[in-house]
Amino acid sequence: MNPDFAADVTRLDGSTHTLAATRVASWEVMVGGGPERFIVTATGPRRVVNAITTDADRLDDGATVDLTVGGQAVDYPARYALTRSEVDVALADLAGATLPDSRWED
Repeated sequence: MNPDFAADVTRLDGSTHTLAATRVASWEVMVGGGPERFIVTATGPRRVVNAITTDADRLDDGATVDLTVGGQAVDYPARYALTRSEVDVALADLAGATLPDSRWED
């Protein structure tokens, strides 16, 4: 993974800086949003996956979170809105080629 990518994610502020992208192993990874909630999408050789929160309160409640990604404001399902620590875990999952069903969906 690009060593500057963690700094790129840290700069995401939800207004001026809203998108960071890199390659992690065989995955093209996009992290968007900020500064408190983020989305993570990864495209691999045969599939596209989205990281999901492990916070049970946000998994199935139908709520949305307004995030700006790539300059576009979108109401994302709350299940995709990750904390920064969840982003770090998701990136580690991708680097280790292990995508637990509890944190990822196709």
